[in-house]
Amino acid sequence: MRYCIIAGESSGDMYGADLIRQIKHIDKEADFWACGGEAMQKAMGKPCALYTTSIASMGLDFLQNCYKLWQWFMFCKKSLVAYQPDAILFIDFGGFNMRLAGFAKQNGWFIYYYIPPKIWAYRKPRIARIQNNIHQIYSILPFEVACYQAHGYSSITYVGHPLVEIVENHFINDSFIAANGLDQRPIIALLPGSRIGEIKRILPVMVTQAVYFNTYQFVVAGLSCMPRTLYEKIVPPTVRIVYDQTYDLLAMSKAAIVTSGTATLETALWNVPQIVVYKTSWLTYAVYKRILTLSHISLVNLLVNQAAVPELIQDALTENQLSKALTQLLIEEISAQQQSFYKQIRQLLGKKSAAVEVARLMVADRMKQPPYET
Repeated sequence: MRYCIIAGESSGDMYGADLIRQIKHIDKEADFWACGGEAMQKAMGKPCALYTTSIASMGLDFLQNCYKLWQWFMFCKKSLVAYQPDAILFIDFGGFNMRLAGFAKQNGWFIYYYIPPKIWAYRKPRIARIQNNIHQIYSILPFEVACYQAHGYSSITYVGHPLVEIVENHFINDSFIAANGLDQRPIIALLPGSRIGEIKRILPVMVTQAVYFNTYQFVVAGLSCMPRTLYEKIVPPTVRIVYDQTYDLLAMSKAAIVTSGTATLETALWNVPQIVVYKTSWLTYAVYKRILTLSHISLVNLLVNQAAVPELIQDALTENQLSKALTQLLIEEISAQQQSFYKQIRQLLGKKSAAVEVARLMVADRMKQPPYET
């Protein structure tokens, strides 16, 4: 069969690569066209339509990338028509992918969604477009199934969270400290996000903490897909940067300051106490305040439905407030309490291999036969 897989960010690229490998295992004649990153390209074993990091944006920041997004949208439409897939799988990246789903539905293609739009976060969830365009949803959040069903969409299955398996299978680099020229002080990891706007707004506040906690070493989890000058212009000499080693950094860290997003769950799965932070443009924040229904924004707090980890959002994210929160976090009892919540999260997510589940369910659905046994 001919599969089209479309992701738009680094996490989707990672999940898509795992999925491609699993589909190949089940469908020996599988052929792919994909929009993703280098991980998906490697998994396919042939060139992939590589998105650029600049198209990933949050909120009204997307206005700066409108032309690039439009170009990419038109490219994907033409590529789909040329490829004529048997199945299309969208991964996350809802604003872009849901628009493309409408075009795909008009052409009669079977459409699947892995990591669907977060309808549970909005006052007026746009469920109608999902009902009209998406054949089947594969969810990675346990509470999401009930939410979709409550809005009248029943073709949704919880498949486990891909990060559980990815974290468990990661081999820690035991020479991480020496290889990166770090000293023996306890490490506080700084995870500033995977979007340029996030890094510019949030990392400057993060690095201020090195002055107050000089018995710790602060290390930034950098991404090589971002311009190195982006980090180097912000980070002082007292703070180190390591690139593409986030998991090894977390494995060695005493605590972490984490930009809200997937990284908060990754940090929890590595059992590292954390402070969650976020800051966007004032206009985006004003809009979100009107349309969001969430009492928490971090995945950790959403999963346990309470304030398991502190969140410093928008105006609350200041040098002084962050210092106070970090002082509290470094108290052993506070850290241990967070880690007890992490244990609950691991139980909630379960042990399913998300990539295996999605591959076997989607392939079986298109072949019109019972799902393969894992």
